[in-house]
This record gives sequence, C-alpha cells and structure tokens, in this order.
Amino acid sequence: MTRPTVFRAHAKVNLGLDVLGTRPDGYHEIRTVLQSIALCDDLHVEPAPELTFTCSETALGPPEDNLVMRAARLLREAFGGPAQGAKIHLLKRTPAQAGLGGGSSDAAMALLALAQLWKLPSSPADLLPLAARLGSDVPFFLTGGTALGIGRGEEVYALPDAPPLSVLIVVPGRGMPTVEAYARLDQRLTGPISLHRMTTLVHGIVDGRLGEGLLYNVFEEVQPHEEGEVAALRRVSAGMGKGRLLLAGSGSAWVALFSNHEDAREAGRRLSRRGVKGILTQSLARRDYWERSLPATAKEFRP
Repeated sequence: MTRPTVFRAHAKVNLGLDVLGTRPDGYHEIRTVLQSIALCDDLHVEPAPELTFTCSETALGPPEDNLVMRAARLLREAFGGPAQGAKIHLLKRTPAQAGLGGGSSDAAMALLALAQLWKLPSSPADLLPLAARLGSDVPFFLTGGTALGIGRGEEVYALPDAPPLSVLIVVPGRGMPTVEAYARLDQRLTGPISLHRMTTLVHGIVDGRLGEGLLYNVFEEVQPHEEGEVAALRRVSAGMGKGRLLLAGSGSAWVALFSNHEDAREAGRRLSRRGVKGILTQSLARRDYWERSLPATAKEFRP
C-alpha cells in the first residue's frame, strides 16, 4: 500500500508592511518583508486515478474552491498532456484568514508536491508564474526564509536570513476582513508614502541587526487592538518589558516577537493564565524552511 508523501506548508509573518496606494489594475502596490515561521499545515499527497481533495477543517468551504485544488488544476492545465490524478489531504494548523499566509503556503506546496508526483520538469523557480496567478503571497512560499515582496507582493527577492525570533501568536475572536481593512487604509492614504522605513528595515536585515524599532505594519492603524485577546497579549508583553507586538499581514492575527525563546514561553504562560490561547512558534532561516518543507524524496526541489 502506497503511503502519502507529506509536504509541510509553513506560515509567515510580516516584519514590515507598507501600502503605497491603488494600482491601475485594482490591486494595491505594497512593500513588505516576509518571514517564514515553523507553524505549518501538512499536505498529504498520493497517486490516484482522479484528482480529489479533503481537508481536516471543513469550515473552509467546498473542497473544489480551495486554493490547493485551484493550484492542482492550474498546474495540470499548464503542463498539458493526459489528465493527472492525485489524492490530496490537508491537515490544517495555521488559522485561516489571519494574515499568516496559510492558504497561500498550502497552494505553493501543492504545486511542488504535484510537480513531483506527476514527474513534471519543473523547479520552484519554474512554478513562480503559476504561483503569482494563484495569489499575491503564493510566490514567497517558493522562496522562504526572509524576503522582500514588492508589486502586489508577488515579486519576491530573497534577503539574508533575519536574526532568529520566537513568535507568540493570538487570533482574536473577531477581526476585520481584508477588503474592509484595505478600504479603511485607502481613506488614510492622502499622499505619497515615504519608503525610508522599509529601506531602513531591509538594510538592518542585510547588516545583521534587527532592532524592534525597525518592525512595523501600516495596517495597525486600522485594525482593532485594544480589546480581547490582543489587549491581553499587549498587557503581557508590556508587563514583561519584552516582545514587539506586530500585526500579521492585514490581520486579524497579532504576533509578539521575542529574541529569547524562554521569554516567549513565559509570555505564553502568562497569556494562558489570562484565559487566552497563544500559538508559540519560531522563525525559520531559508535552509531550515526547505529542509522542513520537503520530504526526503523531494530534496531536488530545493531552490
């Protein structure tokens, strides 16, 4: 009996995020520094006569609409030839619609997993155009580690690995949908935005120094953060005098970033005593990202 091959789809956080304005194509022009983290979903793939998909999280909607299935269909169409089948099961751990890139990462790993299963002549670099068609964040997950994203976010440039960080994540009971977050932010964009802080952040990473003062997310101006789980995380971090609180993407998750893992563990314990569940994880250097993401049978897919 054939055992499924498992690819791990890691989440991300944004160490910096600016929105410059609306583009002629209706998307937003952004500048962001993305960072892989160890939190991940598991994508199980095995040969099958038909293309089928199941997910441990049924609340994500119809299977045929999932980004993993869209990736599978797009890959099959792009390479042509006889119809290819696969049995795909997604074990979800990354919270959905939280700004952590879970769905985009799942789609990127689906491209790699099926390229291997179907023995397609492709590499992560070859799959980038397909990834960009699936979503703005998807190409990053074919790079991993620390990277600069520009345009819609789909144009990705690898950066040197940022210093290691421990990450404590909370997802509030209610957040603001992405469309609404961008709409509220658009109302505040009254003129050109200076890219000085993004340039300073990138230079800090290149120089091997990542002070808390360099981290930022423009969406913090419009996302609520003074109540519920987020307020509890803020009070814990402030009480310890450690940890930089940062919004994940356009929300709704918030992350506290620590340079010391024991500090992050203590913050998690204090948060738990307040009745709030946190997810404790860590950043991943690019080499670790690929070592963890790919099964032993697919190491040739490493970029």
